[in-house]
Amino acid sequence: MKNKILLIFILLSFGLYESQVKKSPVAQKPPKIGLALSGGGAKGFAHIGVLKVIDSLGIKIDYISGTSMGAIVGGLYAAGYEAKDIEKIMKETDFYTLLANEKPRQETPFFSKTNDKYLITVPIHKGKINVLPKAISTGQKNLYLLKELLSNVSNINNFSELQIPFLCVATNLESGKMEIFEKGDIVSSIMASSAYPSLMDPVKVGDSLYVDGAMTVNFPAKPLKDKGMDIIIGVNLSQPLADREELNSAVKILNQVIDFNTKRENITQEKYADILINPNLSGYSTTSFDEKEKILNIGYKTAKQFTEVLNQLPKREHRISRAPINPIYSNIYKVDSLAVENNRIFNRDYIQGKMALKTPSLQTYEGINKMIDKLYATNNYNLINYELLLLGNKNVLKLEVDEIESRYFLKFGLHYDEVFKTGLLMNLTIKRLLLRNSVLSADVIVGGTHPRYYFNYFVDNGYIPGLGIYASGMSLELRDSHRNLIGKWKWFRNEAYIQSIWRDKYAIGGGISHDYFESKSGVARYDNERNFINPYVFIKTDTRDDKDFPTKGFSLDARGKLLDLFDKKIENQIFQIKGDLETNFAFSNRFTYRLHLFAGFSFGEPLTPYYQFYPGGIFEQNLANFVSFPGYQFGSFSANNLVIARNDFQFKIKKNYFITGHFNILNTFNEHNAKSVFKFGDVSGGITLGYKSPFGQVKLNFSKAADRSKGVFSVILGHWF
Repeated sequence: MKNKILLIFILLSFGLYESQVKKSPVAQKPPKIGLALSGGGAKGFAHIGVLKVIDSLGIKIDYISGTSMGAIVGGLYAAGYEAKDIEKIMKETDFYTLLANEKPRQETPFFSKTNDKYLITVPIHKGKINVLPKAISTGQKNLYLLKELLSNVSNINNFSELQIPFLCVATNLESGKMEIFEKGDIVSSIMASSAYPSLMDPVKVGDSLYVDGAMTVNFPAKPLKDKGMDIIIGVNLSQPLADREELNSAVKILNQVIDFNTKRENITQEKYADILINPNLSGYSTTSFDEKEKILNIGYKTAKQFTEVLNQLPKREHRISRAPINPIYSNIYKVDSLAVENNRIFNRDYIQGKMALKTPSLQTYEGINKMIDKLYATNNYNLINYELLLLGNKNVLKLEVDEIESRYFLKFGLHYDEVFKTGLLMNLTIKRLLLRNSVLSADVIVGGTHPRYYFNYFVDNGYIPGLGIYASGMSLELRDSHRNLIGKWKWFRNEAYIQSIWRDKYAIGGGISHDYFESKSGVARYDNERNFINPYVFIKTDTRDDKDFPTKGFSLDARGKLLDLFDKKIENQIFQIKGDLETNFAFSNRFTYRLHLFAGFSFGEPLTPYYQFYPGGIFEQNLANFVSFPGYQFGSFSANNLVIARNDFQFKIKKNYFITGHFNILNTFNEHNAKSVFKFGDVSGGITLGYKSPFGQVKLNFSKAADRSKGVFSVILGHWF
């Protein structure tokens, strides 16, 4: 009935307009149409369905208001995107990845890649332990996406100058009051409007912090009336309060309490909506991102029911698919200089070096995002905002950084494997100790029968060589194929090294190490004690997207060393080289082929058992010369020279669930010639069931070597350390 009355009102309005045209030389303007889009998280996909109907009818929208997801969708529409464009963007965007806001492993500094093993990180700031973070995400990934999507209107500071005038609503975190954004940086404004507490950090705009506008006004219809809109189309995604039976958890009860104020304010705002579209989204939540197409279709079908009314509204004379172009925006453009704001700890040169930004240079928005990713991956920043400015005849890339002020961190991890058994990892990390670019990391692993420690202090100077100091200590057991104990080792290593970056991907360097070994067989006391001084060089890289279940990228760790440099008894100096290469080929989004090659060569005097190569197990730690080879027990035999080719066929069953088939070849030899090196040796095969959990990998492996009567079953839990 309400819609019919409204229809009559619209028709009468147009009739009155026509009659007035005949009587007066001054033509009355058609009614101005406003579009109000509410918040709702994933339920906001319904807005796109409504916009598809609006576009199909050619309705002219004169002003858009939005809150949270409504601000995101409304902002894109106001900037010139049509509904079909926004639909494509939403379908191609992985919102769970955005929410997780994980730092890109490919861009992480080499030192940090060796430390992706912690489950919990607790910062210590000003003597206080901050156990709980502000939110799940800082919003860095969201910023990248919005910057790229809205790059063509980045020069517009007054949102009334967009193709369709626009405003969005946020909540001032300190005052608790609603604030309307209609000027400034559109990306920051939209992020402030959609910063839902606990999911995303508060957003700083000017001198104030803001959170999701839904905390005050989730359905911003009145602001459009205040802008002089005659008719308001309102899309309110609010659903009825949950009943008693549904309130069966603390989270649901908390959401119900939050909804109390939202419902009261919605009643007030709905009075200003002339056409109210309220899709039935019961059964969907703010995080139902995997149901985006279903939600979009519900919005479309609901809006179609209003076709008769909507079709009476004024029409667009023509369509513009994009907003006016930013004068400095193009697919490729020149960046003349870098400017940085709010940096107190790290200077401009450090920032530009970590970004690998050369000025002047030609860049794209995608390229800038990748460079900022490198800076963000240093773990020195909460958020890095940026904009491109045209100053005079120069294009300036301006960064606004939010630095992590904490220098001290406690980190924890948990792991189980076939060698060290259960281990609890406790870590102390100190940044900027003595030198600004330095990181100190000290690990202690307790549990089981094999306590360990690792110490690393490194000064990261990027392309300029940096100094590192490393120390470790551990004990381990060696067993034969029947699981009988054949020996025990104690191993302590101390080393100093230098490291630099080459071609933006490779770490190169060298150093000198001191190894101290004790060994025994059976129950005898440790009687075979040896010290070794070994100079070495290395080159390494790691561009894999994931350490446990990689789908793309490669890794390389190649080393060469002189053994026992100062042993005067050696007539022919022992020289050893080894290379460990892994490369991944993604044939689809589910299937990955992984080739893993290892080669180790020893030259000179007879090799001590401590530096022989030990294949076996699925152990994937960088542990002396122990090399993974499924089908054999860890450390069950050794060789002076060997070559291993492992072939993994990884299939993603569904998100985070994997099954991997293995086919492996092992060749040991004594003579260094092509015939010996490339002969077909021992083979093994197996299968691994894997799960990528929030707490690290879970792997169940069964493998069998062709020359062994029994297979080997292994269990791996948690990140390697």
